[in-house]
Amino acid sequence: MESLRARSSLSKQLAPLSAALPAIRRRKLASGEVQASVAEFRRFTIDGDIPALALDYNASGWGLPEYEELPPEIDVIEPMGDPCHYRFYTSKEFGSGHVECCVLSDGFLVHFNDVTHDRPNAMSVAAPDMLRVRIASDGDGEYVTARGDRIDLKGAGSAIVIEPAGMPPGKAVFIGHSRTVTVYIHRSRLQDLYADRAHELPGALQAFIAGSLRHTVAQRLPLNASLLRCLEDLHGCDLDGHSRRLFIRSKAIEILCHAFKVMVHDDEQVMLDASAQMTRGVIKAQQRLMENFVAPPSLDDLARDVGLSRSSLCAGFRQIVGQTVFDYIADLRMQQALSMLNERAASITQIAYAVGYSHPSSFSLAVQRRFGTTPSELRRRGLPDA
Repeated sequence: MESLRARSSLSKQLAPLSAALPAIRRRKLASGEVQASVAEFRRFTIDGDIPALALDYNASGWGLPEYEELPPEIDVIEPMGDPCHYRFYTSKEFGSGHVECCVLSDGFLVHFNDVTHDRPNAMSVAAPDMLRVRIASDGDGEYVTARGDRIDLKGAGSAIVIEPAGMPPGKAVFIGHSRTVTVYIHRSRLQDLYADRAHELPGALQAFIAGSLRHTVAQRLPLNASLLRCLEDLHGCDLDGHSRRLFIRSKAIEILCHAFKVMVHDDEQVMLDASAQMTRGVIKAQQRLMENFVAPPSLDDLARDVGLSRSSLCAGFRQIVGQTVFDYIADLRMQQALSMLNERAASITQIAYAVGYSHPSSFSLAVQRRFGTTPSELRRRGLPDA
């Protein structure tokens, strides 16, 4: 195996590989660069500051120059037939395993690794205007955005991070055995790939391409058989040279397509779940109102009782019942009033109070608007359907 020797500044060259590289957490910060504060991980405690890394989408920055001495984290670097395609093996002092990095074009990078970190490997990573999809058959760690959205990376799974320009960096930590594939693509490159078909993408990706996304999206995705097969195909690839790069490119695009597909289905499932929750809430609200239409709860109390927001309750009623909450209450009152008018045992005033009207005149006005006549006349000539 041919090897290259590099100085410790190689860590900076490999910074775009983020989670896969134990070397980057020991990188010296450039002049004026500020270390990130301790990441607020749920399952890991990180002592001291962690490196602040910036992912530059310019492919020319990811080539592998020749250096004389490798940093202590890396044992051997193996070129893969292109200046922007290489594999390196970690040293025993910092873990064990290998990482392969393949820069396909400007703003399009793939790396896959089989590495065991012997201690938590934490970092702060900024990837402006970049999307990244991660697939893992094994691993442990966490990712957290600046606003506190989290992805638990324990075990097999897949995840997507969409970071618009200008966002604060996210923070990640990894430990133990990690067998993953990660695809990075710049917003402009994604825009080129989908051209005038961006409307087929999930809403968050449409906003990202349009430049209107205003926060980092970090989301764990379902790990389906197609995504897992892509991971195994990349790790098991026995091609060399340009054929290997073409194969990696095809799998990178396949990964993006499958990830976007499960993202769409996940969005649809969220909508279905939300719709089912709304339906249950509206049905429950109907039952509450049938039991308490004489003295109904306020909209806020009713919504809280059935587990919906006030706006969701009102929208659901109009959509499912076909009328507003207040109209539904009025119908219940009127049905009871017509039944009591038919029985002829109670006076008009008694009926008004019995069905929830605070004044008999309000009841008479409601009947007049509903049937075009007074309660007394309605009782005399016979009762219509409510």
